[in-house]
Amino acid sequence: MEPVPGPSFYPSFLLQFAFGFFPQFYQRKWGRIFTALGVFTFLRLPYLSGLPMLGSYQLVGLFLGAILGIWTREFILVLLGRNEIALPKQSDQILTDWMIRNPTGKSNLPIWYSTYFGFILFLLILIVLCFFQYQGLGLVTGLGIQEYLYFPSLSSREAMGLSCKILVPVSLVILYLFSEERSMPTPSKDSLSEQLRFGIFVGFGINLLVMCIQFVWSLEFFSEGTLESVSAGRTTGLLQDSGSASWILPVLSLLWISKLVNTWRKSKERFSLVLTIFTFFFVTWLGLKQGKAFWVIWTISIAIGMIHLTTDLWIVSITKKRITRIGLYFLIPIVGFFTLYGLSFLQKDWDLVELSKRTMTAIPVWKSDPYLALKRMDVVRAELLTICMEGIKNNPWLGNGIGSFPLAMLDPFRIGTKTSSPLIDFPPNFYLWLVHDLGILGAIVFLFYIGLFLWERGLWKQTLLLVLPLFFGVQFQNSDGAFLCFYLILFGEKGTGYSLSFDKLRKTIWFSPLLLILSVGLPLNYALFYSQRYWDFGIGSEFRKTQLKEFQTAATLPPRAPNFEYEFHGKVWEWKLSEYGSARSGKIYLETNNRSPVVEILFLNSDRTLIKQELFTESKLGYSWTGECPKGASYIRLKSRSKLEFRLPRSQFDANNRIQF
Repeated sequence: MEPVPGPSFYPSFLLQFAFGFFPQFYQRKWGRIFTALGVFTFLRLPYLSGLPMLGSYQLVGLFLGAILGIWTREFILVLLGRNEIALPKQSDQILTDWMIRNPTGKSNLPIWYSTYFGFILFLLILIVLCFFQYQGLGLVTGLGIQEYLYFPSLSSREAMGLSCKILVPVSLVILYLFSEERSMPTPSKDSLSEQLRFGIFVGFGINLLVMCIQFVWSLEFFSEGTLESVSAGRTTGLLQDSGSASWILPVLSLLWISKLVNTWRKSKERFSLVLTIFTFFFVTWLGLKQGKAFWVIWTISIAIGMIHLTTDLWIVSITKKRITRIGLYFLIPIVGFFTLYGLSFLQKDWDLVELSKRTMTAIPVWKSDPYLALKRMDVVRAELLTICMEGIKNNPWLGNGIGSFPLAMLDPFRIGTKTSSPLIDFPPNFYLWLVHDLGILGAIVFLFYIGLFLWERGLWKQTLLLVLPLFFGVQFQNSDGAFLCFYLILFGEKGTGYSLSFDKLRKTIWFSPLLLILSVGLPLNYALFYSQRYWDFGIGSEFRKTQLKEFQTAATLPPRAPNFEYEFHGKVWEWKLSEYGSARSGKIYLETNNRSPVVEILFLNSDRTLIKQELFTESKLGYSWTGECPKGASYIRLKSRSKLEFRLPRSQFDANNRIQF
């Protein structure tokens, strides 16, 4: 959706694709490890190679390579008769070893009874709804997919690209994990979860090394593409930016520390205890150049972890243990307040000190004016919160469409709060995003699938690792965050498999069909209600005319100085004809360096029925047509047999964006 030149796209894409495809084709285990490793090391590969790639592209090559690697491997193994014949003879050693490395995958349920099925269907429906919202209904009229200026300075493809920043990472991560689970040799999740976790921890270790170099040597080391992170003095490793690092660093550190603590408690091995203490101080040191989210997540999680560990070690009675824990929980905010109060006197350029000073200025006005207190804590988030609440009030039940929040910030016609920040961001947390973009009904559908996954796997406690991070942004918007979030939701740290209660109900006659009905029916009903708004959008040049008060211009790029020319890409375009007689005869000149066998102009009436059809004349610098519009013509449509890139001057269109000669 985001226009990127081919020479900039393919080198990174092909490298990522190979990194995901070939290990998966070779063996499940190494495929999972390499994919998880690539998620946390390849995200900014385009930037590191000097290529300007943004947004939804991110890890498309890696996930497509991994998914196709899984499908290709399983398809070929089935064709070779892995499930029907004995392994090949010793003479075919390579083929024999490959089959041994990839034993038969088993699934007890049809694909439509899988918990993934409904979620993937819902995401597919959101993609279709997104397409119609930003591209209009031109496809059903035979126009094909053409670009409009959704806003005077933003094309419809770029507008949909904002939605794809969330849709693409989430969809590819879900589809990848679904493909992995369907090819599992047993219903157990242990091996899959552990192998993914190993790759995650290897990638995390590489990020810790890069963060350490950035901290000690230079923040600009491997930091291309992190936007404002370097200027804010924050380390990012190889993650997307400091926003991702500020929550991924503490969450993965907590997973690693919990693993070391469990190992120490079982084996009493001193090395694990020493490594735990070292990890704590090392990550805390790195946190000095992290955002506010790091300190909130890190301090609260470590405090709760210490309370649970010490009470487990020193208190035997379960009743006394619970009472002690509750009492210590109340001490956390008190100790936190005095810590922040003391830090507020330091003269250090650390985010933790800045957070302390802002907290001290916000507390006095918290009761009288909560919004002012929030502004003193974080002006940008206060503005984002206000914009988000305004959007929720406009469409509380069905939402504004996935990815619509950044589009609302770019909308020059929107009436409401304006942000003082130049950055185009998402709502301040995941839960507000869910209601703003999908509405109450859409949020119910989304959370239904999440709850279903958690119930099926018995991982309710595991999601506590996501509660705090999801209060500090929409962590699904980047591929690294989407992968980690869904790993924790779908598999968890230990890969505990199916819950007994879910597995017991699954075996009943009515349970699986009921889930299938809900999984299909909920998103279809949401789509049915949401699609009602499209009938007011119009088609072709009338797309969103009631909103814009003018006809749409089917252009890829708006006119810019010094030539003030529209730029058009594609094979088909349609414009509304001017109603003035003097503007309906003359010449159209397409300035282009491309060549096409045929370029033709079609005149259509108000019902879009063809009236007349003529060919353009080729010249050295483009194509031209001279003539007069036939009587009754309301639209003209240009068609090119090959993809064409041409320009038309702004004067070719009147004040209402109707084409004139």
